[in-house]
Amino acid sequence: MSEVIILSDSNESDSLINTPINEKIGNSQQDPVSDEFDFPEVQFDYISNKNNITDTNKPCQRQYGINNSKSLNVISNVETSNEIFTSAFSRKRFYTHDMSDSFESDQYEKNICTSQQLIKEPIKKSKNKLKEERLKRQENLIKEKTLKAITAKKLKNIRPGECMKFMKVILDKYIKEYDFYPEILVTLNDTNVSYNFISQLIPKSVTWERSIEKDSIDENNKIYTEINKQTEKYIIVIWNWNEVVEKLMDDSFCTSISYIRTLLPDHNMTLVIFGIQEYFLYYKKKNKLKNNKGSGSKSSNEIKDFKIYKESPEISKQQLEVCLAEIQIINKCNSRLIENAADLALMIYQYTKAIAEIPYKLEKKQHFDKEYNWYIAGDNKDTVRVDKDGNGLKRLWQQQLCQFNLSSLEIAEAICSVYKSPAQLVEAYMNCTSADGSKLLKDLPIRRAVGPLTTTRRVGPELSKKVHIMFTSENGDVFLGNND
Repeated sequence: MSEVIILSDSNESDSLINTPINEKIGNSQQDPVSDEFDFPEVQFDYISNKNNITDTNKPCQRQYGINNSKSLNVISNVETSNEIFTSAFSRKRFYTHDMSDSFESDQYEKNICTSQQLIKEPIKKSKNKLKEERLKRQENLIKEKTLKAITAKKLKNIRPGECMKFMKVILDKYIKEYDFYPEILVTLNDTNVSYNFISQLIPKSVTWERSIEKDSIDENNKIYTEINKQTEKYIIVIWNWNEVVEKLMDDSFCTSISYIRTLLPDHNMTLVIFGIQEYFLYYKKKNKLKNNKGSGSKSSNEIKDFKIYKESPEISKQQLEVCLAEIQIINKCNSRLIENAADLALMIYQYTKAIAEIPYKLEKKQHFDKEYNWYIAGDNKDTVRVDKDGNGLKRLWQQQLCQFNLSSLEIAEAICSVYKSPAQLVEAYMNCTSADGSKLLKDLPIRRAVGPLTTTRRVGPELSKKVHIMFTSENGDVFLGNND
């Protein structure tokens, strides 16, 4: 390997020329050099900056091969142990040797590059933050819209008309044995009410089941609907007239209702007795026919129409009424007497509609309780209008005084003639003791008419005491008097 020496204009003397340098570095071999080419040793002044090694991974950094400035920059390909080659990989490194001017320019460029990097990084971070905040706002808006949609759907499902779609009538299978069974099916089908026949705990009963939609939101703001079944705590027990007669004869009427109440203690129960009025009508006509034996054939023909009641024992209407009153008081069981199938089917539909609208009515009640926790009945009746100039205040003051018991328009006018406003009356009460204040108005004269026949009387201590309590008491629950 040959050596490359770059000469520059130097003031050194030729006498300093010596034999050429030929050294063996590392494992490389020395090339033969002819004696004809003996070059003098040249001394160079240069700066070697090991820190200026170029790195292609660093931006905004220049690579220099040879810089020609005021002084020479020397790049030697001679191998050295730490500066030029690595023994393992034999990778060539370039050293940049700068003089003062180039070194300052590199430092200036480095400062510019670092400042640009510091500026770009916050800009990128701020853009990412803005993007994340924008996405969060969009997600929150979508979530709010979804929650509003769920609330609107819930309110729609409980409204009258819509709530009937979520109700199902559960009929006991023994109801099929009654004559009113076809009429009930026709009414439920005409009103689009779903129903089902199931063997229930209480024979010959009617109950209700509600489907409740429960909506939830996942992480992607999608709505998932879950349908739950809820059994309503209402029951109708249907007894035919012959069952009622048998239970009244063996005194098991009230005990049967008590047994049902023990099975369903938290249910609202209604007992329906079907066809009992015709039973009482039959025995009424029969007893009347016995008393009037010569009544003719018309009454006997009417009795023949009630052949189904002949073999049944006779009970009085008073016995049934006593038992119905007992189950209502003791077992809290309502009762109804129905004579035809159409009325019974209509009753079941009415119960279904009323039970379906319970959530809507409760929601409405809670809303009014929050918004209007108090109200005045007839608040627009006999009101006094007061304009912006204050006209009507005297009449309003008189009407306030007329609201006291034992007061009248003449008494109110007598008080208003002395105390023109409530503020004047309160000021008078503040300037006297409590005992004197309760007697402040009792001696005020009241004029009933005009002319020589006029009579006068006084306000009296009772009304004076009430007015004093009204305008001076600090407890709002104090009673003005026993007569109020």
